[in-house]
Amino acid sequence: MRALMEILAYRTGTLMNVSSMANALKMRRETTEKYLTILERLFLVRRLPAWHRNQSKRLVKAPKVHVIDSGLATTLCGLSADSWNDHNSNFGSVLESFVVQQLICQASWLGDDFKFSHYRDKDQVEVDLIIERGKHLWGVEVKKAASIQVKDSAGLARLADQAGKNFQGGILLYCGNNTLPMKQENCYAVPISALWQ
Repeated sequence: MRALMEILAYRTGTLMNVSSMANALKMRRETTEKYLTILERLFLVRRLPAWHRNQSKRLVKAPKVHVIDSGLATTLCGLSADSWNDHNSNFGSVLESFVVQQLICQASWLGDDFKFSHYRDKDQVEVDLIIERGKHLWGVEVKKAASIQVKDSAGLARLADQAGKNFQGGILLYCGNNTLPMKQENCYAVPISALWQ
């Protein structure tokens, strides 16, 4: 279980591949799946399902895996505060998992009728978190960078195109200081500090 948890920490914020994890651990896929279920029930791991406009296709797309406790994830990955500036470190994925968990927790204050998922298409364009309430949906992207570029809005633009009139807007949480409008309508780059202000 500890070895599986370490693998999950290194793979937090990525598409879940149970067979790959089972091979790495030299365990049967069924055993690995059982351990994953236990870790989910202990609220250590979250599977974030894929979003698709067609409900039936959501079921066959790969979920993302997130380690819920970002402190545990950084410890298991051997990350420290000095790792923040290391572009080869896993800090961006840990930051994504942290934001996903914070937004899911904060949404629970408003009721339990929210659904959460991620978006990734065949071109590997993605949105880290999709928040749905009824037919309306919002996209959230997370970037470790202190500045943004035009290409950073590609995922939100693709999601807006796929969702049509149901798309209500999106934010790109980044490590800068200013709230800025993005190319996609109703989308803004927002400092990540807005999560706790």
